[in-house]
This record gives sequence, C-alpha cells and structure tokens, in this order.
Amino acid sequence: MALSFPYPLEDLSAKLRAGPIALTLRRFDETSGTARGQVWSSQLAPPLWTATVPLVTRLAPEARAVDAKIHALSGMAKSFLWADPSYHPASGGVPGGAVTVAGVSADRTAIALQGLPPGYPVAVGDRLSVAHGADRIWFASFVEEGAADAAGTLAPLAVYPYVPFGVGPGASVEMAVPHLKMMVESYTPFTVAPGRLARSASLTLLQKV
Repeated sequence: MALSFPYPLEDLSAKLRAGPIALTLRRFDETSGTARGQVWSSQLAPPLWTATVPLVTRLAPEARAVDAKIHALSGMAKSFLWADPSYHPASGGVPGGAVTVAGVSADRTAIALQGLPPGYPVAVGDRLSVAHGADRIWFASFVEEGAADAAGTLAPLAVYPYVPFGVGPGASVEMAVPHLKMMVESYTPFTVAPGRLARSASLTLLQKV
C-alpha cells in the first residue's frame, strides 16, 4: 500500500515516545536601529511552531521502525500530523468532539466557540487546532481565560498566532488533542547499544503550512 502524507497521528506521532518537549514559535522578524538608540522591528512572515523532541530508549526493532518512517519523509519534503504528548487542557476536563467556531473578531485576534460542555473553562495556554483550506491546519494558544455559558458557547477570547482567513464560523475545532502538520528539520537517529537497546535519538520539527 502506498504511503499517504501527511502521516496520520497514529502512524508516527503516537509511536515517537518522547521525553521532555520544548514547543515554541519561531519568528521571522527584521530589526534595525538608529544612532539615537531607536529600534524598529518588522514581521517578514507569520511565525511557525517548532519543537525539540528527544526520544526515549527502546528496543532496536521499534527504533528501526521509527527510523524508517522518518527517513520516508524525504527530509523536509513530506510532513506528518503531530500532537504534543505532554499536553492536556488545564481544566482536566473533556471539551467534547462537537466544538465549532462561532465567530472570529474583525481583526482576527480572537475567536468564539460553540458546542462546548456548559461551564467548560478555558485557561491561558490551552491550545486548539482547526483544519481548513487545502490540507492546512491552524494551531494556536489562548491568551485569555473564559468559560462556556449554559448553552456551551464561549465568548471571543484572544489567541495567538492569530486566526487565518481560512478559518470561519462552522469550522470544527480540536481541543482535546490539538495537532499540527510538522516537517523534520533535523534528526539524530538512534544509537543501538549492546543488549539490543536503542537510545539518544532526537528530532527538531518545524510547522508546515
């Protein structure tokens, strides 16, 4: 059977078995200064998510399977769906599978949701993802807190990165296992030690939009 890209979550992301993960945004800004000490900054392109993912020790056959899947991505030519295994919503609750976009602010900096459990709390740092357009995924964090009303509607809350134009009312929202498309920017493969254990592998991932 031919491979399909991006790999679904269960094909690679679920099998990575990562250690402590660093997930952050890589910005593409240009800065310049003046003789008076003034600094000017301009964003050249939207920021992209990047993750450093160390992989835990495992048996050699399992390591070879991970190696093979990563090699088949052809460097940064192909992508896979990735979810941070360390992430859980701050409330510990289950947001449900029927959450949709209720509205987006005119400046695209805030989003309203519907279909949440009544009273469901959203904390600063909680994440969400929305598939849109031709195989694109928007992934962001809430930067304001709030709670759904009795009807399950969440009033507009600020998010970052901002909401792209492809995301609008009615779009399905993933809040339990938010994920995004990633490319492998660099990979340190497993070292197989005596006793058939493989260790010391790590990935650097960069968002594909």
